[in-house]
Amino acid sequence: GFDGRKFSELVEPIRFERDERVRVTLVNDSMMAHPIHLHGHFFELVTGGPAGHQPLKHTVNVPPGGKVSFDLTADNPGDWAFHCHL
Repeated sequence: GFDGRKFSELVEPIRFERDERVRVTLVNDSMMAHPIHLHGHFFELVTGGPAGHQPLKHTVNVPPGGKVSFDLTADNPGDWAFHCHL
């Protein structure tokens, strides 16, 4: 699930405005790794390194009990799947 809600409880998509810049933080409360993929976009991992040197990804592995943040510019309009690849 996302935002503390089970997938079956979600009735509306997570919406971003066109060209909106957002920071997404994924928290994995499970005991297994989850490769989270966002269709239609690339995002920049937040690594604490200097600006302009962030890895550009479309899938990120969130370790068990861990969290990962990325910055996304919603510049590709449409409805895009955001899911775990397991």
